Amino acid sequence: MSTAKLTINLDALVTNWQNLNAMTNCETAAVVKANGYGLDAARVAKALAKVGARNFFVAAAEEGVALRRALGPGPGISVFSGHMEGDAKLLKDFQLTPMLNSLDQMLRHFEALPGHDFGVQLDSGMNRLGMEPAEWGAVRDIALGQRPVLLMSHLACSDEPAHAMNALQLKTFRDMTDGLELPRSLAATGGMLLGRDYPFDLCRPGVGLYGGRPLPKRFRWCSLTCR
Repeated sequence: MSTAKLTINLDALVTNWQNLNAMTNCETAAVVKANGYGLDAARVAKALAKVGARNFFVAAAEEGVALRRALGPGPGISVFSGHMEGDAKLLKDFQLTPMLNSLDQMLRHFEALPGHDFGVQLDSGMNRLGMEPAEWGAVRDIALGQRPVLLMSHLACSDEPAHAMNALQLKTFRDMTDGLELPRSLAATGGMLLGRDYPFDLCRPGVGLYGGRPLPKRFRWCSLTCR
């Protein structure tokens, strides 16, 4: 039986991060969830850290633990799934920053880890994770009183530049966050390529680091080949 062989070129992955980083004036983090999209998150993150990446995003606290063990102290590691039940010790012991997605998570975090860094994930229209505008409006002052380190959201249709959802989500995110004087993040790979209105203070490229092509006509990618 024939089998596929994946050739992982970390230099190509680093080049993709550097090219994306050069496109904006904001900080460029790196998404290494799902074990670095299956390529070994520790190897990927170490290579990116060597060229300047200082913040990484994972899906769950357990992924963050493995990454912290690989990277050591210093780099920021944020958890998209937020503060799930049972996560408090992991978040504290391994210096992980949860992106809180709901009122329940917010209460859990403030009670279990007062003073521990956190971000807030807002739902600007993707309807996957995060607080919707009405929910955020109800708890915003409480959250701000605890000093979040990041406000973020995620674009649903950034791989389609002309899609009306992009502009709608940008407006919604601005409506939810303008004037708060906190670091903000809206753009992953596709959002970085939509234009300078989308990056804000921190970008979170994921698929583009690994050779994915959300907008192939506007950017040249280095591939990690499969044969």
